Amino acid sequence: MIEGIVIYSREDLNKNLSYIDWLIEEGKKRGLNIRLFLEDEINEVCIDFLFAINRSRNFNITFKLEEEGVRVFNDYKFCILGNDKLIAYDYIETLGLNYAKVYSNLKEMDNNKKIIEKPKNGHGGINIRILDNLDNLDFSKNIYQEYIEDYIGDIRFYIINNKIEHAVIRIPKEKSIVSNFTKGGSIEIFNYSYKEEEIINKILNNLNIDYGGIDFLLLKNGEVLFNEFEDAVGSRMLSHLGINDTMEKFLNHILNEVKGME
Repeated sequence: MIEGIVIYSREDLNKNLSYIDWLIEEGKKRGLNIRLFLEDEINEVCIDFLFAINRSRNFNITFKLEEEGVRVFNDYKFCILGNDKLIAYDYIETLGLNYAKVYSNLKEMDNNKKIIEKPKNGHGGINIRILDNLDNLDFSKNIYQEYIEDYIGDIRFYIINNKIEHAVIRIPKEKSIVSNFTKGGSIEIFNYSYKEEEIINKILNNLNIDYGGIDFLLLKNGEVLFNEFEDAVGSRMLSHLGINDTMEKFLNHILNEVKGME
């Protein structure tokens, strides 16, 4: 058996227990012995392991493990991009791709426009709101971004081994500003175009995504705007749509990556 670990935060553990069990059982079928460790236990790991699946969103853990020669899924660069939205927007800007305007200070803001506040490292649609006023803003913790009026929904591209495997569009329920499935958004398969595939491939040219998500806002005129990267991407939406092949593809990718490292 090839030894590996999967890492979760305590906060995310309980809601992901069935996924963890699935991961461990499917791993065994492929000769991968995957053990669970919590984020705050990682310094106590004393087993010899070749790989780690970091689902904690803590890029410091990824950095430390990579320094020790461990193959981490996902790597340090993508872990940062998936957990710091400002760094992600900076990367997207170097590619000449579009995203909703981000305000870097109070002077740039227009009181006549709707502005969204969201945490720099947020996920799952948590703590996203439209501002009622411009008081008590915290630019060190949050992103302040223009609200897109002609927004239809949020497209998630599922990437495994740096290739698009699936795409789903999430449409927010009425009067909601978030489209997340766990927040009541409706979902359906998204049939992406060649143009959208080209955008994804441009993003992937200088990235290595083992298993992650790339999210875009779809506008009424058909334009797409980059929204965020998702490092610890889930599979609930796909399972709801009857698609259950991501675990198989991800574990097969891990096996191909590590089987020559023994």
